[in-house]
Amino acid sequence: MIYLFTWNSDFLVSDAVKKWKNQFIEKYGDFNLLHIKWLDDTNLESYHQNLYSVSFMNETKLIILDLNWDEQESISEFIIKNLDKIPENNILLVNFPNPDKRSKLFKELEKVSQKKEFNTENDNDLSSILKSRYNNIISTWAINLICKYKANNLQKIVSEIEKLNILYPYIDEKIVSEFIIPELEENIFSLVDNILDLNLNETYKKINIILNDVNIYLFYNSLLAILRTSVFILKLKNENINPKEIVNLLNLGSKSFLATKNYKISYKNVSKLYINLIELDKKMKTWKMIWTEDSDFKFEIEKTLLKIAS
Repeated sequence: MIYLFTWNSDFLVSDAVKKWKNQFIEKYGDFNLLHIKWLDDTNLESYHQNLYSVSFMNETKLIILDLNWDEQESISEFIIKNLDKIPENNILLVNFPNPDKRSKLFKELEKVSQKKEFNTENDNDLSSILKSRYNNIISTWAINLICKYKANNLQKIVSEIEKLNILYPYIDEKIVSEFIIPELEENIFSLVDNILDLNLNETYKKINIILNDVNIYLFYNSLLAILRTSVFILKLKNENINPKEIVNLLNLGSKSFLATKNYKISYKNVSKLYINLIELDKKMKTWKMIWTEDSDFKFEIEKTLLKIAS
């Protein structure tokens, strides 16, 4: 029997695999359990023996196989070639989060396995998962805030909730705001909101706060990455594409709320801003502008932002 645990939530897939593993050990012990966490094409013969050999006394055997979306072609071909050779008492559990659905490997696994999907499509999915899991130890407001602080990264959110619960039987919004540090991504999202609303005073304050904790170049690259998404969204809105279509076209997933936001800045101005910020990187790489201090680069970024208000 082959089971395929897959889809877009690494945490939920891994969590389900862990539960299966623990249940198997509880029922059968760990003697007939094999967890292959990475594959090396120099050891295919060894994998073949482990995957397809029958356990002692013909007992149930569980083989857990962790896969990545970018497995080497030789590994993919090996798995595909041998899928139909698994003994009756062997259970193959394939852990394959975030797969390339177009790949031959994924298509072949779909044909021969029982597929279980683990998804977080949007904020509501994430909130529901957390409420069902931690309903008695954390408030709804605290869940919403920690999701925001950790940029909807389920694995990080769960880790933070469980660490807080060691000290606090019940977690409220005040505890989250006092002890959880927002991710850089969340800080940049907030900063971009201010930029797109042409609130430059608040923008400059947030830049100073962020740069207390991160390198100016990491900040710059993160700003470009998030601003790029906003540029695409505003471009599509400018073409009268509705928010639902924008979410699908840009595959926004848990960030689908971005498609419904409205800002003061026009698409024309935000695209100019993005191009001007890109130019800073181009000048730096072609030695047309050399900064002796991080503060010089910060000044150039702030000067570029100032242009959108003129």
